Amino acid sequence: MAEGIMCYFSTVILFFIVISFINTEKICPGYGFVRFPENCTSTCSTNNDQCSKGTKCCQRLTEPCGFHCIKPKDDVKKSGDCPQLQANNPFWFLCDGHYCDVDSDCKGMAKCCTNICRSKICVMPHSSK
Repeated sequence: MAEGIMCYFSTVILFFIVISFINTEKICPGYGFVRFPENCTSTCSTNNDQCSKGTKCCQRLTEPCGFHCIKPKDDVKKSGDCPQLQANNPFWFLCDGHYCDVDSDCKGMAKCCTNICRSKICVMPHSSK
């Protein structure tokens, strides 16, 4: 009987792991408000998917700059909601920064949220209801 229950729970856990990988959005790394060099060359286009499985056509700032097929970030959401206003956070009013792309870029329970200037910063979330 215990073996049957253990097998059932193992199957359920495996199912949720597979579903989490399927439903995870892939995000290109961001650079914030950075001007890209003018003489970049691209090997792909975001208009049509020319990249192999597991990669995405994303803009790169480093050499070679331009659009290239790279491994994107998994956008696995942390619990909680991004705050509407966090006046006690000095980064909440930062208008030219870029500290994260996805929640996993932030330490601990902090989430990657957009501040009032549309900069991506790590902040403590509100609890989900």
